[in-house]
Amino acid sequence: MPIDGTKIIHAVMEGSRIRDAKGIIPLFGVYLSIFFVPYYNRVSFEFEKKMGKDQDVEAASLLIEAAQECGYATFHGIQNSWEWQEIVEPMIEKREDQIFGFTAVALAFGWGDMEVRELVPNERLLIRVTDSYEAARYAEDHGPATSGKCYMLRGVTAAFMDLLYGGIYPEGLFTFSAEESCCRAKGDQCCEFLAQKR
Repeated sequence: MPIDGTKIIHAVMEGSRIRDAKGIIPLFGVYLSIFFVPYYNRVSFEFEKKMGKDQDVEAASLLIEAAQECGYATFHGIQNSWEWQEIVEPMIEKREDQIFGFTAVALAFGWGDMEVRELVPNERLLIRVTDSYEAARYAEDHGPATSGKCYMLRGVTAAFMDLLYGGIYPEGLFTFSAEESCCRAKGDQCCEFLAQKR
């Protein structure tokens, strides 16, 4: 049975209705919150700006690593949740199917329409996103970029591979790294992320 992304998305959307007074949503083994995208983008891009042009590569690296660590911990919790066991695991025929489950959950979280374009077990993962909120906001606020600006999606793509092939949690973190070959902030048609072993 292939992964039914629609079923996963509906489960996340239905579960997200349950929240406490502070807006915290206990779902898929993790605690989620409703977060304003413009705020996240502003914090990220202001951090990059404050670091200065001489340290733009280091600033981007720090943002990507933070996203990778967050994605790694978040999706580890999701993998070990009862919702994953009840909804997703029955659809998994081979280990790599988990990536398709991850991307369906990420879509439901509002992280973008992640499409797996290529997956070579234990080697590489290519994900395409046509509606990255990071790229759209950067272009809107700052004009055309000269490099990829989707730090969160880049880190999360690598985290997906870390979880499947990086060794036992939490030792597998940063086994993979990802590059953003195309970015809508640069004027490309889509954003693409290629994760490979470091």
